[in-house]
Amino acid sequence: MKLFLSALFSISLLLPLGGLSADSGFVRVEQIDGVWWFIDAEGEPFVSVGVNHVEPHLWLAPYNKESTLERYGSDFVDSNGHFETTSAAANKWIDRQVEIIDGLHFNTFGVHTHHTINPALYRDQVYLFARLNTAPLAGWRERNGEGPRPDVFSEDFRRFAEQRVKEVTSKHKESRKLLGYIYTDIPSWVMGKADQKALGNTVMIYPWVNAILPLGEASPGKQRWLELLAERYDSAADAAEVWGLRVSPTYGITWADMARRVDWTSPTDADKADADMQAFLHLIADQWYRLHRELLLEHDPNHLVFGDKQMINLKHPWVIESLKQHVDAICVQTYGRWADDGPVMTELYAATGKPIFNGDGCFSFAQPEQQEWGVKGFRTGARSVAEVAEFYKETLEMMMADPHIIGWHHCGYLQQWDKAERGDSPRNENGFLDPFEKPLTEWTNVIREVNVRAVEMHEEAGN
Repeated sequence: MKLFLSALFSISLLLPLGGLSADSGFVRVEQIDGVWWFIDAEGEPFVSVGVNHVEPHLWLAPYNKESTLERYGSDFVDSNGHFETTSAAANKWIDRQVEIIDGLHFNTFGVHTHHTINPALYRDQVYLFARLNTAPLAGWRERNGEGPRPDVFSEDFRRFAEQRVKEVTSKHKESRKLLGYIYTDIPSWVMGKADQKALGNTVMIYPWVNAILPLGEASPGKQRWLELLAERYDSAADAAEVWGLRVSPTYGITWADMARRVDWTSPTDADKADADMQAFLHLIADQWYRLHRELLLEHDPNHLVFGDKQMINLKHPWVIESLKQHVDAICVQTYGRWADDGPVMTELYAATGKPIFNGDGCFSFAQPEQQEWGVKGFRTGARSVAEVAEFYKETLEMMMADPHIIGWHHCGYLQQWDKAERGDSPRNENGFLDPFEKPLTEWTNVIREVNVRAVEMHEEAGN
């Protein structure tokens, strides 16, 4: 296979590949001569090179709000000072952002494009995602007081999820530039060490299990938990002994008795309890991914299903098995250098057989106005903007040399300074534009040069 680039506008314009199927009208994924690609609505291959955090609050900070309103119009905000997505200013603003990313040879508004922006403003101009947000599964959301995690086995949750799927698919099912559907952002399957320490319990470390075990006896999730225990133990008394539940010396204990127990936090056999919980997580994950896929296929059979955006170190077998069965491609988040991340992505592909893209990652160097809160992407220790640019080039080149990788969405676009409203993290958003849309040319020149070669480099991955 050899692709000859006639031109590469950010939405890749390529000569047709031999063997490609006809125009499907929608984006799909396909493996051609051993290389995975996104295939656009016209049947042409591309890779998704995108930006995250196109979010109005970054343009409405104390240091740049006046400049934003002068540039785009005072109707960018309503009478209460809130972003107004129906305004002429908002339309002008989005058109300008599309123009900027096009000039840098990006082609996608990533997962973290703010939900208050009407996608009708940009969905015919760039590739995009649709997010379902059917549950707050990220650890940061729980720390913000969001929740609880749903009983995914319940009919109530199915009805809620279907309502949300109908609402979202009604807006996107005819889109020729929709890459597909994402459920939630960074589900926390296992508590972090800090959260375990705060809880004071290193056994009950699975947030979704902890949400279902205290439910009442009539809840489907609680009943499914007890059915699982009944499959794993010879009697209710045996299970109760492992879980530290009181057994009456006169009457013993029944499964019905156990259904009423809401405190399962003090198991006496940590190893067996952990094995029980991991077995339950297989059921939870399968139900979560299976249900969403079924609903999406019912209401929009033409677009891709990505599941959740996952942290790259997702080696949990219950997640791997579910992704293998219920998604079309895998979206991860990682901020590492390719020397660290590449082998992990190779393992993930070997385990699932699904193409992978990094839906959120970057490198950074904190500017003088970012010293209080720092900046996302700091962990690789770049010592200058020039080194950040070097890391960017290195990463995209190495990704495109991997036949299983189909894109990268950069975490950040417009630089955030310390005085801005916080978003999904206390750290500042990264960005190769300053808050007044002035490019950091030392970086953007490199972005432009390497992005334009993305498809050509990926073509070579098959050789």
